[in-house]
Amino acid sequence: MKLTRRNVLAGAAGAMGVAAGDEWRPARATDAELTVEVAAKAPWMANGVALTSDNLLFLGLPRWPGHEITPSVAKLEPDGSVWPFPGGPWNNWQPGDDGLNAFVYVNSVHIFADDTVWCVDMGAMYYDHAKPGAQKLVQLDAKSGNILNIIRFDAVATPPGARINDLRFYGSLIYMTDSGLGALLVHDMKTGKTLRRLSGYKQVLAGPPPPLKPGEVKIKHRTPKADLIEISPDGEWLYWASPIGPFNRVQTKYLRDSSVSDEALATHVEKFFDMTLTGGSAMDTLGNLYLSDIPGKRIVVRTPSGQEAVLATDQDFFSLDAPFISKDRKLYIPCPQTQLTAMFGHPDESHRPFFTYCLQLPEEFDGIQLGNAITGVVA
Repeated sequence: MKLTRRNVLAGAAGAMGVAAGDEWRPARATDAELTVEVAAKAPWMANGVALTSDNLLFLGLPRWPGHEITPSVAKLEPDGSVWPFPGGPWNNWQPGDDGLNAFVYVNSVHIFADDTVWCVDMGAMYYDHAKPGAQKLVQLDAKSGNILNIIRFDAVATPPGARINDLRFYGSLIYMTDSGLGALLVHDMKTGKTLRRLSGYKQVLAGPPPPLKPGEVKIKHRTPKADLIEISPDGEWLYWASPIGPFNRVQTKYLRDSSVSDEALATHVEKFFDMTLTGGSAMDTLGNLYLSDIPGKRIVVRTPSGQEAVLATDQDFFSLDAPFISKDRKLYIPCPQTQLTAMFGHPDESHRPFFTYCLQLPEEFDGIQLGNAITGVVA
């Protein structure tokens, strides 16, 4: 389908904010057109997507209330069908199971330089606490589905109420957000040690929710705390945000240094920019952020200097979630329709299939140079 960005969008509600200290201004829209294609259709709600270097596509399928029946992770087949991945017990969790060796609530899928599939399993349904060992990171071979690694966490790293949300790699270090209690985690693959940082500090909590508009119903959905996460191409900065902002950042040299107290670490945190309700983010090798603007039903690119432009918009973009940049520079964006579910104060109006879209990133868009995918390789 063709998606046209019109000038009227410049005043649309929910435009992205800019760098801290600057006055709010909307992302600029022009009359340029981009072609957005349907990359995958799934019978289950999909909020995450990731691709290998040879374009094997995987979907993350969360057990959102009302959508509990799902295999949690699926793979796109050449004929366009999607099938549970890796298959068998991993996709057949049932309430009451311990969740040790099955997907309970997968909130993120990602693929980095080694082309393996990483799944973030919160280990519990939406309002529950994970059983010991159920909250985990699972690494799978993208072709065979063999389990390559399972990383579990102790009660210090993930106390009751913690919900690991997403992750990014840089070398042997895994950076994660905890959206349940609010925290950042750093796991060293070489030593097996995990640091829990800024737990409960204001810098990892959600900003104040926007006031209800006339006629709006207070939603049941609780806003996650630290959620979105990105790492700079050189690994020097970690960025994170609640879905309602703000985006913050800190130098990783302080974050990963256990001799720096949380109190001292908090003084190094910088507010990067304010934003509207955002489903997910991706960052390219030039430091550009790609943001899923939920109220505006659009995809926005934001440069490190704060320049913004709308890549695409469409009335069918209900609750766009976490984007992913493939090796061939396509931007993939799942559309889980979460705002159409009963969690948002009305009967479930979501409908199958659930689409994942994609668009080809040009070398330059609206005067903005666009980069490649960040894969976690040490610069």
